[in-house]
Amino acid sequence: MKPLISVVVPTYNRRALLGRTLPEVIRQARRASDVEVVVVVDGSRDGTAEMLHALGEARLLRIVAQENRGLAAARNKGAEVASAPTILFLDDDMIPASGLLEAHRVAHADGAERVAYGALALAAGVRRSFLKVGVELWGERMQRRLSEPGHRFRYDDCHFGHASISRDLLLRAGGFDESFVRFGNEDYDLGSRLIEMGAEMSFLPQAVASQIYDKSLRRWLRDCCCVGMADLALARKHPLLAENLRFATSPGHPLRRLARLSGLAPLDPLAPAWSLAEAGLSALERVGARGTFLGKAQSLLGERRYWQGFRLAGGRPPGSLARETKRQGRLA
Repeated sequence: MKPLISVVVPTYNRRALLGRTLPEVIRQARRASDVEVVVVVDGSRDGTAEMLHALGEARLLRIVAQENRGLAAARNKGAEVASAPTILFLDDDMIPASGLLEAHRVAHADGAERVAYGALALAAGVRRSFLKVGVELWGERMQRRLSEPGHRFRYDDCHFGHASISRDLLLRAGGFDESFVRFGNEDYDLGSRLIEMGAEMSFLPQAVASQIYDKSLRRWLRDCCCVGMADLALARKHPLLAENLRFATSPGHPLRRLARLSGLAPLDPLAPAWSLAEAGLSALERVGARGTFLGKAQSLLGERRYWQGFRLAGGRPPGSLARETKRQGRLA
């Protein structure tokens, strides 16, 4: 029987994590009987491929290995080898709640071309530090927005860590742009192209994937820098989006303006102080500290790293913008 849904899971050097999330994906796929699971091993050197082969799930699990080329390329490869007319992208740190595959199956049952975005939650057992609490709150805000009656999808609603799409629609849109190699914006770019095409989009609150968010604060800060680079790349490709991106804003709080100036400065005299603040906050995050003040401090450090990335990518802040643009910012 030809599968109706191909679940594409890209992964890179996360053998232990994949060993926790993939079994539930396989369990739901086994019960469905018309679902295949495609895991794209994107240049992993940690024994991921060997672990996958040892599972003995040859009937429904397809393992594809390639040299490390990034998330966009791994998703494209998974879609290329998939057999089903519907592709369900699921990140390797996502545990599907019961009924997730069925919800996506129903969303595509009529065969029409569309995109269906699933809900995100924080997995049980994840240390609830101020960083993780922030991720959880971001997911809740997004779910409320997408659930509003008559919601019109924007490019920054388009997160493909948990989303299904008709394969033909994905191919007509050109797939993911593989020039987005670093963290950030390969999904926003595809989402923008799909919106321009007039693609039908929906939100599935009943399809929940719980994320095992294992990112450290230092890794989060590096990703903020990557988002600064990616935002500039996104604006160059989609000029009409530029005014909605963070670099088009004028920070209102004095400390945020300071963070911006520091990030944009090639030689920052305050760099040692910022480094100390990052080290101290990283230590607090590791022990699970929480609090509003710590969350604000995290946001401030992320602001500086964002502008560093923007500067490193060759960007210059527009001097004429004096107003804040209304954008629900991306959380790294």
